[in-house]
Amino acid sequence: MSREFPWLWKVESRRFLWLLGLTFALIVTFQYMELPYAISSIFSSTKIPISRNSTSLIGDSTSAMAPSPGGDDEEVEVDQIFDSSVNSSAPAISPITATLPPLLPTLKENATAPAPSAKSPAALPGLKPSLVKENATAPAPSAKPPAALPGLNPSLVKENATAPAPSAEAPAALPDLNPSLVKENATAPVASAKAPVALPGINPFPVKENVTLPTTSKVPERSPTKKHVGDASPIVRFVPDVKENAKMPDSGVMSIAEMSKQLRQNRISHNRLAKKPKWVTKPDLELLQAKYDIENAPIDDKDPLLYAPLYRNVSMFKRSYELMEKILKVYAYKEGNKPIMHSPILRGIYASEGWFMNIIESNNNKFVTKDPAKAHLFYLPFSSRMLEVTLYVQDSHSHRNLIKYLKDYIDFISAKYPFWNRTSGADHFLAACHDWAPSETRTHMAKSIRALCNSDVKEGFVFGKDTSLPETFVRDPKKPLSNMGGKSANQRPILAFFAGKPDHGYLRPILLSYWGKNKDPDLKIFGKLPRTKGNKNYLQFMKTSKYCICAKGFEVNSPRVVEAIFYDCVPVIISDNFVPPFFEVLNWESFAIFIPEKDIPNLKKILMSIPERQYRSMQMRVKKVQKHFLWHAKPEKYDMFHMILHSIWYNRVFQISV
Repeated sequence: MSREFPWLWKVESRRFLWLLGLTFALIVTFQYMELPYAISSIFSSTKIPISRNSTSLIGDSTSAMAPSPGGDDEEVEVDQIFDSSVNSSAPAISPITATLPPLLPTLKENATAPAPSAKSPAALPGLKPSLVKENATAPAPSAKPPAALPGLNPSLVKENATAPAPSAEAPAALPDLNPSLVKENATAPVASAKAPVALPGINPFPVKENVTLPTTSKVPERSPTKKHVGDASPIVRFVPDVKENAKMPDSGVMSIAEMSKQLRQNRISHNRLAKKPKWVTKPDLELLQAKYDIENAPIDDKDPLLYAPLYRNVSMFKRSYELMEKILKVYAYKEGNKPIMHSPILRGIYASEGWFMNIIESNNNKFVTKDPAKAHLFYLPFSSRMLEVTLYVQDSHSHRNLIKYLKDYIDFISAKYPFWNRTSGADHFLAACHDWAPSETRTHMAKSIRALCNSDVKEGFVFGKDTSLPETFVRDPKKPLSNMGGKSANQRPILAFFAGKPDHGYLRPILLSYWGKNKDPDLKIFGKLPRTKGNKNYLQFMKTSKYCICAKGFEVNSPRVVEAIFYDCVPVIISDNFVPPFFEVLNWESFAIFIPEKDIPNLKKILMSIPERQYRSMQMRVKKVQKHFLWHAKPEKYDMFHMILHSIWYNRVFQISV
């Protein structure tokens, strides 16, 4: 018994030592061996949360990280940042002083950049903005300005990039401008409470249109639960910048309310991100002063000539119009051969571009200057109608030679003069009424202000830059105001009227199938009416109908919109994505009805639901807004010519940036 006890003690001691060794080995294994994500994340000091529709800047040597397929956020451990151009890993980054590797994985669309910390980040050498995709959102402003970004070339920044929000401190007011103290081509700094740190190498000119400005917000403090060990990489989180109603509805139709919202958004964006001129001139500073004066216009809604409900902001419109009359100067290029250039057509449905050209190029126009150094705007005097008549090859279905002609003209004037190159055409404008004008000018005149009859959202119309040109059917150029007006509200027995070519687009056959052939005695819906002397049948229907149907043809625009106003008839616009004329200043819903194309079967029900009192109010407003849609051989205050010029001026004023 006494001999067996020491032997048992030795056996138990060996087992105990083996147990201790095994326990220690397991601890070491858990600490240093690669284990499944659920266990290893416990010991990780650095994680990157990956959100749906976002991609981290930090990736491995093969590919950028992809969002979670399930759509849920997930934590991804990253111990080191890898250079995708080599197989070796880069050292960990200090939160403040370290630099990023020369090549970063491609940023996906809608990725949101990290908000800057309280301390300014260090320089980012070697950053290639060619990898920055569309809709990338810039960081929100921090308490301190960011350090310089050497080598950054924003010429590669794509469309819809979001600019940094303005600082909480408002810019200083512009003092009264003393032109005698402003020298030509002198550069005036933008007034601000604190000057931003210079960004060397940045070329602001290629920044695209339609950028959206995020709202200013404080940069959130880093979560205290996220710890950093030594020089480990800081946590970088990307949150997709989802804008409310940023995209058109699933149906692809943008309502008038959504158009108004887009106009407001683009106003803010253009105020900050419009292309800056290569050098600043006295006219630029005058536009800046005008913008300040318009934005701070005194309330004035008692003008007998301006009925306030017709306008978005009657005080701003009045002040803007006064400043336009006071200071605006336009330089019209003399170059270009007839018949495409300098050949106005004063008759027919394309008459608007012709009448505008004819007036702006007249010898006694007070807005035109012969000195381009004094010009706020530059007019490109071509006729889109004559361009089609002269160069289009019948049945070729190609506009390439028309587009090339306009490109060659731009190349010519940009080589001869410095004005186009100074702003890339942002202070140049055109007035074109042909259906093809949007596609003909979309590329080579992308920065210019385009006054277009075919003002279609889906054709690239840019709110706040482009403007809608009224399409007018002038039958007699010598008497453009003949037969104007119509019956009073209580002498209009016809509920609604329409007549037009039945095969002109897809919409009119639908309208005629529901309401044509006298299916309802209250609705006079016809195809093409038989021609009579003076077109009296058509005019008589317009003058005796409560509502005039303005149904689109092949394109969104129709001369019936202006015709309805001309004959005191409330326009009923059935044309999805059509931007009505002078949309920048007029409140169209106060005097016109907009019906989606899909609601044609409910046309009568919609019109009958409008109370008589509301109809009479709208018809009265049609009469008051009528003066804005009239051509005069000698322009009059607030008429069509002045309103077109004002919309162009107004858009330029709110785009100006120096």
